[in-house]
Amino acid sequence: MTESFIIIEPDPIVVMDIEGLLTAQFPRARIAAGASLADIGPAVDGCGPETTFVVKGSIVADDDDLRRVVAGAAVRKSRIVVIGGPFEFDFAATFIELPFSSDMMLAVMTQDRPPAS
Repeated sequence: MTESFIIIEPDPIVVMDIEGLLTAQFPRARIAAGASLADIGPAVDGCGPETTFVVKGSIVADDDDLRRVVAGAAVRKSRIVVIGGPFEFDFAATFIELPFSSDMMLAVMTQDRPPAS
């Protein structure tokens, strides 16, 4: 099963940092990134346990459509990583407080996952 990541973050520098970290750790992973739900489009279709959503908490908190999509992904056993917070959501999520380090992000991404091969 190929690891898949969906990043929703408005700051392009943060997106580049996260993409670089994920590409180094998971070289065969599929990565979709954008500033909003509209930007990541079809990447959310069919996501499941192989998918990790990395989303900025304030965007999820303010966007009902995005919150529904992320909640649906959580039901399908996708991992949800929320940057910032904590926020009250009706789905399971791991929160990474701001500011976060690469080590913090990597620890969350590799937790309970087999090592990349």
